[in-house]
Amino acid sequence: MPNTDPQGQLLDLLAAKAVSGDEAAQGLLLADLRVRFLQVAKRRLREDDCEDVVQEALQIVLLRYAERKPQQSILIWSFAVLRNVIGNYYQRRERQMKNEPFEDRVHSAMTAERGTDDFLRSKEVLVGLKKALTTLAQEEPRCGRLFQIVLESCDEGGSPVEINRRAMKRMRVKYDRMTQGALYVALHRCRRRLREIVSSLEGEGNA
Repeated sequence: MPNTDPQGQLLDLLAAKAVSGDEAAQGLLLADLRVRFLQVAKRRLREDDCEDVVQEALQIVLLRYAERKPQQSILIWSFAVLRNVIGNYYQRRERQMKNEPFEDRVHSAMTAERGTDDFLRSKEVLVGLKKALTTLAQEEPRCGRLFQIVLESCDEGGSPVEINRRAMKRMRVKYDRMTQGALYVALHRCRRRLREIVSSLEGEGNA
């Protein structure tokens, strides 16, 4: 579909020159797209991840823009590339989060920037974790108490390492008759069971 927008037409002209071998036109095209991509990425992603996602999208544009249909707007085509890269980014994050320790997962969800898609997804993560924790606490009350200590530590802020260290210190005080090794084993089992419950709930939601 031809582009009737003046700026879009200018980009189409740059793309046509770039395809014919004009390196200067290619540089201008990519520079313009980078600015546009960043504007979108900053609305949808965490700030720390924006540059990596934009660079990935630009790399795909650079490798494949000459293959698109001549009548297809370079701007529309390029934004479709960006949407796919952002979609892949979220799929990777979801896979990573399923394997994250409970403490890190909560920390990531609680520190997501407001106004981004990541923030909305993080709120869904917290709701899912809360539901899973309720189920876990009913099955294993001690697990519920251990994770409540973690949540309280998360509320106080700090890095994941600080949160974990503070929570573990409080666990050792509360369960002073357990050795540190026994406490780690218990927490590991609780985390494993929590992941199972979360996966089960996610399966029900997709059914």
